[in-house]
Amino acid sequence: MGRLPRLAGQMGLSPANCRKVMTACIQSVAMFGPELRWKGDRVVGTMGRFKELQKVVNQQARAVRGCFGSNSTNRGALAMESGLRPATAQSEYRQRRSGLRLLSLPHGDQAKEVVGATPWIGKMLKNALAHVGRTETTVLLKEPEVLDAETIQEDEKSAKAEAERTRPGLTMFTDGSRPDSGASGYAVTWQSGQQWVGVKTHMGYNQEAYDAECAALAIAPGIAARRETTPERVTIFTDAQAAIRRMASEEPGPGQLCAI
Repeated sequence: MGRLPRLAGQMGLSPANCRKVMTACIQSVAMFGPELRWKGDRVVGTMGRFKELQKVVNQQARAVRGCFGSNSTNRGALAMESGLRPATAQSEYRQRRSGLRLLSLPHGDQAKEVVGATPWIGKMLKNALAHVGRTETTVLLKEPEVLDAETIQEDEKSAKAEAERTRPGLTMFTDGSRPDSGASGYAVTWQSGQQWVGVKTHMGYNQEAYDAECAALAIAPGIAARRETTPERVTIFTDAQAAIRRMASEEPGPGQLCAI
């Protein structure tokens, strides 16, 4: 294994292509199975193996930057210049990815119950995720229903003209966002007489802007249904075209919970 980084570096590849060879051909084999083997930094029985893997990563980094035989090169600078992450960081990432993949399985799949189970692997995956918030449930439906509504996507000029046009029933506007602070939320607003009224909801720090846009579209029909007088027609405007397409079907995937 130790000769492979040297051979890849001597093939005359550019640093970027050499890094791709290291990742695809060497790390994929050398770092197989950290989802099960990695138990955390400085844990007896784990660090010995991953110190060996770190030596391989160091050889790869030197090959990418052409520093053969220079064992005194600063490893931090070498990792930054080569773009290769440390063995421990990669192992933690792969373990988290494995846990998330299990949690994203459809509702009812017993494999997702591994995360957080009593055996050590269940506790290990739960600790790796360190997540106590909501996770969206994927549901496999026998016959996914299609939204019984008309969905229209317009360009900016046409959408603005449609929004300003008077129409029968209730017209609502939704928006979701996630600023640099990491907090996400959405708002739904409509005109009541001469005033604008609405609701706004804070969704926490573990959601994306897409989640907020979908949640806003999901809550708007419920608000309309709870009005004292049922509107003859409900029109909802949003600037998130991806969310519009998501709400049109109950097919599995991100946003399915809101679509249902």
